[in-house]
Amino acid sequence: MSAHANETDDQPTQLENVKKTYIVQFSEKPLIAYEGNIQGLAATKPSKNRKLDFSSSAIQQYAQFLRSRKTEALNSIGNVRKLHDYQVAFNGFAAQMTAKQAEQLRNRKDVIGVWEDQLMKPQTNTTYSYLGLDKFPGPWILGATGEDVIVGVIDSGINPEHPSLEDTRTPKRGHRGRHVLYDAVPESFVGEGCEFGNTEFNPDDLPFECNNKLIKAQAFGEGFRSVNELADYEFLSARDADGHGTHTATTAAGNFGVEGTVNGESTGVLSGVAPRARIAVYKVCWDAPNPDDSGCFSSDSMAAIDQAVADGVDVINYSVGGASTQFTGPDDIAFLFAADAGVFVATSAGNSGPGNETIGTPSGVPWITAVGATEDNESFGTGFEISAPAELAGVLEGLEGSGPVQLADSGEIAADIVNAEPLDACSPLTNAEAMSGKIALVVRGACAFTDKYNQAAAAGARAIVVFNDGTAADRVDPITMSAPDTTIPGVMIRHPDGAALFSAAAASGRLSPEIQVSRDNRIAGFSSRGANGGAPDIIKPDIAAPGVGILAGISPVGSGEIFGRLSGTSMASPHVAGVMALLKQAHPDWTPAMARSAMMTTARQNLKKSFGDTPADPFDIGAGMVQPANAFFPGLVYDAGLVDYFAFLCGAELQPQVFTAGDCAQFEANGLSIDSSDLNLPSMGIAELVGSQTITRRVTNVERGTQWYWAEVDAPAGIRVEVKPRVLRLKHGETATFTVTFTATEDAVLGDWAFGSLSWSQGFRKVRSPIAIRPVPIATASAVAASGTSGSLSIPLAFGFDGAYSASINGLAEGVKNIGAVEDAADDLIFFDIAEGTNFSRIALFDADVGAGDGSDDLDLQLFGPAELGWPLVGTSGTPTSAEQVDITNPVPGTYAVFVIDYASAPGPTPYTLYEFHLNGDAGNTQMDTPDVATVGGTGNLYLDWSELQGDTRAMGVIAHENANGVIGYTEVMVNTQ
Repeated sequence: MSAHANETDDQPTQLENVKKTYIVQFSEKPLIAYEGNIQGLAATKPSKNRKLDFSSSAIQQYAQFLRSRKTEALNSIGNVRKLHDYQVAFNGFAAQMTAKQAEQLRNRKDVIGVWEDQLMKPQTNTTYSYLGLDKFPGPWILGATGEDVIVGVIDSGINPEHPSLEDTRTPKRGHRGRHVLYDAVPESFVGEGCEFGNTEFNPDDLPFECNNKLIKAQAFGEGFRSVNELADYEFLSARDADGHGTHTATTAAGNFGVEGTVNGESTGVLSGVAPRARIAVYKVCWDAPNPDDSGCFSSDSMAAIDQAVADGVDVINYSVGGASTQFTGPDDIAFLFAADAGVFVATSAGNSGPGNETIGTPSGVPWITAVGATEDNESFGTGFEISAPAELAGVLEGLEGSGPVQLADSGEIAADIVNAEPLDACSPLTNAEAMSGKIALVVRGACAFTDKYNQAAAAGARAIVVFNDGTAADRVDPITMSAPDTTIPGVMIRHPDGAALFSAAAASGRLSPEIQVSRDNRIAGFSSRGANGGAPDIIKPDIAAPGVGILAGISPVGSGEIFGRLSGTSMASPHVAGVMALLKQAHPDWTPAMARSAMMTTARQNLKKSFGDTPADPFDIGAGMVQPANAFFPGLVYDAGLVDYFAFLCGAELQPQVFTAGDCAQFEANGLSIDSSDLNLPSMGIAELVGSQTITRRVTNVERGTQWYWAEVDAPAGIRVEVKPRVLRLKHGETATFTVTFTATEDAVLGDWAFGSLSWSQGFRKVRSPIAIRPVPIATASAVAASGTSGSLSIPLAFGFDGAYSASINGLAEGVKNIGAVEDAADDLIFFDIAEGTNFSRIALFDADVGAGDGSDDLDLQLFGPAELGWPLVGTSGTPTSAEQVDITNPVPGTYAVFVIDYASAPGPTPYTLYEFHLNGDAGNTQMDTPDVATVGGTGNLYLDWSELQGDTRAMGVIAHENANGVIGYTEVMVNTQ
């Protein structure tokens, strides 16, 4: 007892002497915000549209005042090492001190905040608290923990021995934290199998019997292994070699009360979102010797989806995706039917941000819930402190690059910023003497980040700042740099900030690892954005959740660790899958669409874009950040079923093989709208608003008793919104239909997306739907087809502007035919010339002119040229059939070569006809009759006549639609004269 007492007595003394870094904020305003309220000190806050002028006496005097106040505070607490001084946008400092000294500062009247600098190591194990799961009236407090709900994880497998998967860890409600066994697996789950223990393939694949927490594990790898070898550390079983699958599974449904450790240090208590849910694992993602070959084939994924639905899973997490915008692949359709079977599906939105239209598949399909990634209150970016130029004075945010040396490892770096020469740092720097010991300012582009780092380091730079290289929307904000094999730290900043630094003479600054800027409530830079290229009327992502630095279980392969922090929309998706499990427990009768609606209409929207103060829009975050507690009581829900999705596919001309065009006609005959804007989603999108359009929605009251709701509209800029009816009165379970009419006003910006929302309000409760509308000047067919050496076409027009309208045609140009045949994976090489004056060329194959003419043969194209430039690759085309084309706008005249490649065709020779179309502005034997004047909401027809075309070929033309501002749209015309 006495030894124990002595240890306790000594411990406070030991702790008192431990120094940590603290950030301290003082009550006086920083330079950029001080308005002159202290006698004798003039205001330093710049007037509107002006920047700080550091040469002014007012700024110098107030800065000295701030320094003196902070020095006095530091002197009052004794021996302290100040690391950084903040005065421009934040008044305070970072210093190393003891906890007692920090408390002394905290008790000062002029100190308003003291934070221990633990933010350098994000602790994302508290995500469940961030989402309010453990707070009143959060789901856990109300008893919703996912009890007996089955979460199917389709991913890279599982680490079965992980403590987050034991069946004795998680307390039930009312057990006061005691560890309890799980009950028997629900009878609704009929899946069997626990595929571990293939020691013949990998000796580390130890046998393991599934339990009542991890209830199944099955591997699907036939498709992958048919074309790839497995990495030497991979397991030929359901065991996880990558760690991705274990991470997503434990994020969604890992046990509560698991003590995490990383590098031997405790991370605190961990929990999945639905800690009492059961987990069934379906391994479809595999590692290959070449990382570029690693991944998940759709064939394996489709089999896993099929098996998971057959097994009786309630929820699927699918943190897998691709760049395709075609929604009729096998996994897309498999998920369509999974949704029809009542399975809730969450998927990652993709990691191709921050560019626009980076949503792919399956995240773009409307029958599953696509999740974007946000940063939470434990996510911080590196601050870059600038004192000049004046307009940038303060702390700029940056993104750290990756490499063996990080900013946090580099110690304090203080130096002038020097522009690299050359600025792209892709070759040895010519100003090495000026660069020695300084910070190199470099522009992105032209070579790899590693090359830039190494050139700067070779010139003596101690650090590097890379700024983005353009003003286009997808080239302004930073991306996360990958810079392996480098020796200096660096950050990436925005293009405008970098350009300002470059133009400033003797810009000075500090790379300050101790300055950490909170990135809470921001969309992650990598998170894929809308618009939805596969279905522009469907807003994606649907919702957002934390996805940066998420701490969860991983595989011990490689690192030996069983917990790790990962980032990606893959980490955001299982948060939503976990919420789905909670909702499934509380509302077992809800359809997947109802559950998604509940999450979307109750989300919060106070998030920002990745950089700056611009609010995030629906293409960043969908409906907003998921709020689990709110989702349990949504009031109204938007429901949709299989027929609704079929009708959507008809209208989007994305008809899968499960039904025919005749079925589409039947849907319309039965009163279903095939306009994708009418799909009954809890979001509202119109990609081409021409004047005015009315869409229809239906909602169901899921609250007890009779409820009243009234419409509240936050109208998109330049759009008038009318809701009918404006008031809904619904009994429990009753459904009502309403319409929303969107009309472009004279203030609408044609061609740009505008955002808003519609909420059905009860005052304290709002059932909110995001709105995305893109008003356009004209709507017409993008392509039309006809036949005959002579003939005519009528092309409908709808106008979204007032004023003069005209049209011109480039062509019709008769195609040059090249007839040949390829056999058994061979290829043909064809040479042709493009003449001077050609403004558009197309090289094309048509299914009807290849092989049997039914699209069963698959030929591809590769185009090179011109010869005079050394045969550069111009373009390729490789669809699943032989419908191929390579287009060249304003081609360089000369000799070109095209390879016709037999990718997959019937045995024996496969005949083909390759067409060349060369347009030079000549309208040929065509005539057009068009309306002269357009009115908003008006319609008309363009009449095209042609004659005396050559027979037995095809002819191509492009119609340009114009108003007073120039070309507003194009229609391609293809005429078959065979």
